[in-house]
Amino acid sequence: MFNRTFRNLVAAAAVLGLAVPAFAQIRDAKAGATTVELSDKIRANQLEWLSDAPMEKIKGSAPGVTGSFTIDPANLAAVTGKITVPVKTMKTGNPLRDRHLAGKDWLDADAHPNITFEIKKAAVQKVDGGKADLLAEGTFTMHGVAKEMKIPVTLQWKKASADTARVPGDWVKISTKFDVKLSDFKVAGKSGVVGKKVGETIAINGTLYGHTK
Repeated sequence: MFNRTFRNLVAAAAVLGLAVPAFAQIRDAKAGATTVELSDKIRANQLEWLSDAPMEKIKGSAPGVTGSFTIDPANLAAVTGKITVPVKTMKTGNPLRDRHLAGKDWLDADAHPNITFEIKKAAVQKVDGGKADLLAEGTFTMHGVAKEMKIPVTLQWKKASADTARVPGDWVKISTKFDVKLSDFKVAGKSGVVGKKVGETIAINGTLYGHTK
């Protein structure tokens, strides 16, 4: 009775745009802090990105994403962790353009080899069964510039079973969509290119996979 009433209150809060209690629990996940480690053994971890400028549209990918986070399914707001994207693995669909992207005029991979997001906490937006919508808060670092950001994240929890036996533990799917403004991270490129052939803002779309340890 209590659980049903609590779920109804959570649903009502989400509809009304109110804060969802941090202790709203993901279904089928054990309470208590646990570490989730990203693993390509479940499915390849990568981000996709889009630069949409008046003269050119570039669709790219960022494979080789690694990281882990600590989360308590009964206290989602306390999540912490770090996600890392190696700049030199980023692809634009053109080898020469890939080299330019990693070069000094753009992301300067030799000086700043990784893009990272260090998660410090989260605001719980919605919990529905094995799925939770969070607003992850932390430090996004790119091109050597660190900026505090809030990034929307959806977690989907899959309890360990015969279907998941090839990788130990519960499986967690992490989905996100957000934008990065290049000027916020002092990425200027060659004069006149940003805003014409490269978008001033880059749209990021990511799906990552991890498992509990």
